[in-house]
Amino acid sequence: MDPGPDDVLSFEAVAMGHQGSSRDTLELVLRTPEEWEAARQMVSPLGEVPEIDFDQYMVGLIGIPTESGGFIVEVASVEKTGDEITVHYVLNVPGEDCITVQALSQPHQIVIIRKDEGTVRFEHERKRYLCSMDQRR
Repeated sequence: MDPGPDDVLSFEAVAMGHQGSSRDTLELVLRTPEEWEAARQMVSPLGEVPEIDFDQYMVGLIGIPTESGGFIVEVASVEKTGDEITVHYVLNVPGEDCITVQALSQPHQIVIIRKDEGTVRFEHERKRYLCSMDQRR
C-alpha cells in the first residue's frame, strides 16, 4: 500500500496563456529571480504576472506545444516524498466536437509553490473535454 506523500506543498496559479516561443515542452521549477527572468521570456501569459517573493516561493512553469487552440494546462497538486517533489498537472484536450483554431500554440500555466528543496519531477495526464451541450448530459 502506498503511504502517500510526506508533504503536500501549497501552490497558487498566478498566470496562464496560449502563446510562447518554445516548441519544446516546458516543465520547469525556478528557484531564483534570474532563472525566472530567463524562463518568462519563453511564454506570453495573459495579463500581468505578479512580483514573486523568492524567499518564500518558487515558480512552476508548464507549457505544452500544440498544433491547435483549445488546450488548457492545469496544475493539480504538488507533493513531496523524501527528497523528491512531484508536480502533477492535467493537459485538458478539446474533444472532436470542439471548434478550435488550427495554429501553433503553447498553452501554459504559471504557479507559485511554497519554497522547498528537492529534485523535481513532473507527472501529467490528458483529459478530453466536450464542447457541445448535447454530449455534456
